[in-house]
Amino acid sequence: MRTISFLFLMTFTFFQTQAAPTVIEKLQLDLIQNYLPKLESKWGDCGSDHASCLTLINNEYVELNLPEKKDICFPNTYCGFYKCMEKKFQCDQVGVNYFSKLAYPTCSEYVKNIDLGLFTNTGVEWVYNVMVCLQKGLVDECDVNGNCLPQSDEVSRKKVCDHITEFTLSYHPGCYTKSGIGVCKLPLKDKLQIWKTVSPFLTKRERQEAYKVIFSCLIPK
Repeated sequence: MRTISFLFLMTFTFFQTQAAPTVIEKLQLDLIQNYLPKLESKWGDCGSDHASCLTLINNEYVELNLPEKKDICFPNTYCGFYKCMEKKFQCDQVGVNYFSKLAYPTCSEYVKNIDLGLFTNTGVEWVYNVMVCLQKGLVDECDVNGNCLPQSDEVSRKKVCDHITEFTLSYHPGCYTKSGIGVCKLPLKDKLQIWKTVSPFLTKRERQEAYKVIFSCLIPK
């Protein structure tokens, strides 16, 4: 484990993805300059160097430790965020596999397909914006709003993990339609690639949210 600077954080993310440095740097800068201060205002200031309280764990994800709140999985443009969330909530142990069987694999498949050049530049920007949108939504729901506090007993932990799963699935359509230019305005190549990327991981419940996105594109409000 090591504390990391903002520059190192950006470099780490770039080499994790091997793609889209411009959109990654833009999103990283926004997270450090705008999202981190929001968390600091609630749980205490990092000091003069905003990134001094960010710690890289196992070269996979970053934890944020503030004076009054520890072990926050900090949003970013990498998929290890979901490993951080699994470690924090231990949902696998109670039979709720959202982080390990849906979120992390789907995110990783998106990044792999970006590296293979299967998305347009517009599609790449959309993917990373969605990634950050979903991760910020989880941090806001679980940490900022305190609606999914980690539990020690299995019954309570399963309720928390079920809540996280339902919240995140319901949160997906908004991130898909409002991130970047929005999924509805993406080139057809990207739309087809999105479906190819996510469809192997979708359960019946998850397909319901996917269909909401499709219908919102066909019948805009």
